[in-house]
Amino acid sequence: MSEPPATKPADAALRAPGLLRIVWVHIKEHKMVQWTLAYLAVAYTLLHGAELLGNSLSWPHWALRVFTLVLILGVPIMVTLAWFHGARGHGRMSATEIVVIAILLALGGVLIWRDTTTHRAAEAERAAAGEESPGAVAPAASIAVLPFADLSQTGDQAYFSDGVAEEILDDLAHVSGLKVASRTSSFQFRNTDIGIPEIARKLGVRHILEGSVRKSGDTVRISAQLIDAASDQHLWSQTFERPLTTANLFGIQDEIATDIVQQLTSAIGSAGVAVGKPALPQADTASLDVYDLYLKGHALFLARTKPNLSEAARLLRAAVDQDPKFARAWESLAAVLVISQFWGLTEQENYLRSAIQAADQALRLDPGLSLAYAVRGIAQANLIALGQQGSWQEALAQLSEALTRDPRNATAYLWRAGTWFNLGYLDRARQDAERCLDADAAYELCRRTLALVELCAGRTDAALRLYEAGMARGYVNADVYFAPVAAARGDRLGLLGILSQQYRAKPQLLQSLYRSLTDPAFGPQDRKDALPLIDRHDDPEAAMGGYWLLKAYDQIPAVVNDSVVVVWSRSDPEWLKSAVRKSVIERWRMPEYWRAQGFPPQCKPVGRTDFACP
Repeated sequence: MSEPPATKPADAALRAPGLLRIVWVHIKEHKMVQWTLAYLAVAYTLLHGAELLGNSLSWPHWALRVFTLVLILGVPIMVTLAWFHGARGHGRMSATEIVVIAILLALGGVLIWRDTTTHRAAEAERAAAGEESPGAVAPAASIAVLPFADLSQTGDQAYFSDGVAEEILDDLAHVSGLKVASRTSSFQFRNTDIGIPEIARKLGVRHILEGSVRKSGDTVRISAQLIDAASDQHLWSQTFERPLTTANLFGIQDEIATDIVQQLTSAIGSAGVAVGKPALPQADTASLDVYDLYLKGHALFLARTKPNLSEAARLLRAAVDQDPKFARAWESLAAVLVISQFWGLTEQENYLRSAIQAADQALRLDPGLSLAYAVRGIAQANLIALGQQGSWQEALAQLSEALTRDPRNATAYLWRAGTWFNLGYLDRARQDAERCLDADAAYELCRRTLALVELCAGRTDAALRLYEAGMARGYVNADVYFAPVAAARGDRLGLLGILSQQYRAKPQLLQSLYRSLTDPAFGPQDRKDALPLIDRHDDPEAAMGGYWLLKAYDQIPAVVNDSVVVVWSRSDPEWLKSAVRKSVIERWRMPEYWRAQGFPPQCKPVGRTDFACP
């Protein structure tokens, strides 16, 4: 049987150009080039118009991204339409054409959905980590107030200059239509060498207000300048020098806030963004000495440590003693007192009762205050933690009232997130922790709370990313609950880093905890030897974590303070089944709230009186 003759290379070479010519003839006959070029011209015009409109109206970056992807999807659809209609020129669609377009739309829709979901998830993670999205355009109506420089001769008036800047920030924060970076976020750039445009990019704002304060005898001199970060040009600057009285201080702050809003309204008026007017600040006290005490105490509360809280309480008590009608001093005193006991202070018998009394007095003087309601709420939750009479319903109601008074109150969001977390409602806790970060992206306790919620909900990768972001900023709190995760992944270096955050001052205990997670030979005697190394009085949170890792569950109830993260941590199966865990849930009266309001997803009622949280 003879073989067929082999194809000559010359024949293939001749056929290929012929095929291309045929395809090109069909393309020309169907006018596909003209149709495609016309579509691209229209798409470019639409995209350019959308970009201009989006910049003016501060559309989110993802919206323009989706619009671009839709226009790209239109290219193969236009090619399909041209193939079927370019030559014939009639509008009736065949079944084949409909099928092809439907397939293209389905594939494009899936691709757009996947791209948008991935992109928005990445943006959410960057936001939770306190980072702005690359290429994000700051809204025109946005501003950050940097800490004002202290130009006093002695250089010891930073609390005063910070107070002036914070009052202006607070005035601007309540202006409708204006995005204002939080105090925590803005004040982290104190004494930095970073340029204004870069600071604005990091904070996601278009404008920066900076200034200085100089107290000299009975005179105060305040300078302020508004900068457009896009051009790094000054839009406005003004210096105020007046006799040092509280009325003049608040008058200057009002003038600055009003001038800033007028300048921004003038600069962005063409964009159609409506910006309201600042509310007039109230000089709650006529005494400059009292106001000075308030500013010092408030600054120590914000920079809280155990010694700072003690001194803040002393200063704020002095302020309200000298002016009992100073509402904000009562409010700040309440905020200091409500957390003092859990910071280890023992200078008075009942901090929570005093905190509630101070908050009540603040609200009698000024019912519009927000933080005072938040103090009332968290005090109720803390009473339960201490085994005293308190109400979960009242705690949540007061915290929600605080947010009604001020939807930007990051502390109220944090405390409500912690309350939901303690009760086991992890999804609600997650929402409030995210809102806290939306209000104040640099509030590290909010980030750590969100990380712990994600960890207890089983979203380990997201939890570790959030934890890493806080750890990179030197934040230490409840680190121990991340240790078993690092050990399970074989990350011994990471495990050491986590444990050292809370136990670096106790190297022997650190070594024992490390061995308990990595050494199969670590046995009962090793645990017994390690337990005396834990000091339950020095740091109750660290002590609770140490007992948990060493499986000394019976010691945990004695050190539980204002948080029961340990109850919802799921990395130790033995702990989840332990009677001690169940007793902690009962002691915190969670089942009582659950039966009235509904059980969280991970728990369920058993009969009329029992429950299970596997």
